[in-house]
Amino acid sequence: MAAGFHAAVPDLNLTCNDIRVSGNHAVYVWTFTGHDVDTGNPLSVRGCEEWELDDDLKVRSSRGWYDAEDYAAQIAGA
Repeated sequence: MAAGFHAAVPDLNLTCNDIRVSGNHAVYVWTFTGHDVDTGNPLSVRGCEEWELDDDLKVRSSRGWYDAEDYAAQIAGA
């Protein structure tokens, strides 16, 4: 999924807005900014990842969310 975003937004900049950890569970809140490769429109998209961590705190599984409708509207310049 990240590779797809980077191909669509080659100047992608990812910022960590917050991270919360409890035991082997973490929530990573992010914003990415950049410009759409096709339209050149500026983008600012917020989302989050929910991670299950192993005992060495490496990501065992990840689920992510972002507002796809807002992302599409920004690409279109709306």
